[in-house]
Amino acid sequence: MTTPRQTSSLDKTYVREPDPAKNLLLLFSVVFLLLLLTALAPFTPSAYADESDFIGHWNLTLLDVNGYASAWLEITPAVSTNTSGRLVWIFGGAEPLEDISIAEDVLTFSHPFMGKRLRFTAQYANGALSGTATDHDSTIRWIGARAPDLRAPALLRQENPVALFTGHTLSGWTLRNGSPPSCWHAEAGILFNDRSCADLKSNGDFMNFRLALEFRLDDEGGSGVYLRGRYEVQIANDENRQPSTRSTGAIFGHLAPNVSAGKKPGEWQTLEITLIGRAVTVWLNHRLVIVSEQIPGPTGAALDSDEERPGPIMLQGDHGRVSFRNIVITPLLEDAP
Repeated sequence: MTTPRQTSSLDKTYVREPDPAKNLLLLFSVVFLLLLLTALAPFTPSAYADESDFIGHWNLTLLDVNGYASAWLEITPAVSTNTSGRLVWIFGGAEPLEDISIAEDVLTFSHPFMGKRLRFTAQYANGALSGTATDHDSTIRWIGARAPDLRAPALLRQENPVALFTGHTLSGWTLRNGSPPSCWHAEAGILFNDRSCADLKSNGDFMNFRLALEFRLDDEGGSGVYLRGRYEVQIANDENRQPSTRSTGAIFGHLAPNVSAGKKPGEWQTLEITLIGRAVTVWLNHRLVIVSEQIPGPTGAALDSDEERPGPIMLQGDHGRVSFRNIVITPLLEDAP
């Protein structure tokens, strides 16, 4: 039989009833502290972006500008401790960055452009860039989005070939700004421009395709064929010259042809181009000059930098007189497995 335990005075000190007033004070203190931390949160400095956050390819869009608004930026980790990169700024090819620096969450670099020296400043936040390009008397604001992978579809279905140019009218074509193509003409199966004319784009948009056409330079100038309105296949007066990223058949400023296959002005030449994702293959005058190489990003004077969307075929017309004929595209559509 268990004998009832006597409660000592020591036991009574540990079994006292809780004090409601003290508990209420403790609860009030905790709530006040949480409210104070919440109020101070907007004024607490955020963690700086890591240098690696800036690495990669960026598709840029210029803000508050009329006309050309596309650019492209590449930031790469160098072998040494310094970071390097390249820029396509509105026109031209991909040029190396100068005076590049990444400090805390700010990227800065310099870039010569049309006789000026632009100073670029960009900040990284939430996976995107926002920045400015400034010279001594003007500032351009811009934003940057990471370039998409553009992986090639596993299965593609070849559609029927489509003639983009009928040979008799300019039906299906407009200038790059959407205006009627008054400075381009169609005669006897040939599409040609006036000197110093604007670029001409197809009304239809395409993503993956094969494109075949013939072209002829009618003076000492040049031209180009833009794929999706973003990647220029160069047309130049460069017969028998060393291949470069500015040679006929090049992806302007990005990819050079492996051989020089261009002809002199006045002769008809052929281009056959296959574009799937970022992979491009180019035949110039029946010679394979680029073999399934990846296009890094938009070239100079692109219509836009939204690479995930299909785009038109665009013919450059502001670098001299050029003629085209037999422009035929074969769409390659993604097929379900």
